[in-house]
Amino acid sequence: MTDPGTDGEFEGRTALVTGGSRGIGRAICLRLAASGARVAVNYAANREAAEETRAAIEAAGGTAAIYLADVGDREATGAMFDAVERDLGPVDLLVTNAGIARSADALSMTAETWREIMRVNLDGTFHAVWRAKDGMAARGFGRIVCISSVLGLVPNPISTERMFAYGTSKAAVIGFVRQCAAALGPAVRVNGVAPGYVETDMTADVSDEAHERLTAAAALKRFGQPEEIAELVHFLLSERSSFTTGQTHIADGGTKFVP
Repeated sequence: MTDPGTDGEFEGRTALVTGGSRGIGRAICLRLAASGARVAVNYAANREAAEETRAAIEAAGGTAAIYLADVGDREATGAMFDAVERDLGPVDLLVTNAGIARSADALSMTAETWREIMRVNLDGTFHAVWRAKDGMAARGFGRIVCISSVLGLVPNPISTERMFAYGTSKAAVIGFVRQCAAALGPAVRVNGVAPGYVETDMTADVSDEAHERLTAAAALKRFGQPEEIAELVHFLLSERSSFTTGQTHIADGGTKFVP
């Protein structure tokens, strides 16, 4: 991809990206930092990866700090926001990217698997947005992007059952985006992004056969890159999308065409 360079649009703004240490989250952190944002990089376990993200931002002349928190835990999320606000300032730009996937057949999936996926993917999105919303409303400015998945709109093309709970959790995030946009406007804009298959750790275990089938089904004949998702997130946080809220934008290389 072409280097977007530094445009300075987010100078003076603080951005928090949950699940920001790797993959799509890391790409988002780097892109927002390139626009001048002070970036809070959240991670759940891999401190080394979070440090690498922070170091990459600082090497490019940006400002970043890392924060350990399980976003599925309301108190931990609140404590993270407190620390970010103390270190970097009030959160103006929020990206809820943290998520987990479990391969679980609908017929054999346990309630424990269901609950853990919902706890991280749905509750984790809720906790972050709910902690951010009041401050954003009081300041009269807030931009939120929630990362969902194309599997929240259509069943998994590899198997209609394998990602049953994951797809359901991501569909709930799409509904949450709509409700928040209506409730929090006009000061706060809330949008979503539904990536398709992107080259990240989460898709690293896709078999060669499945990879071929998925790329053949896509109009662009390939998986996406994290930086391509980051560009869309950047656009939705920016004033170039000033008349857009409550929408979840598909970025899947033309695999699914949904009205």
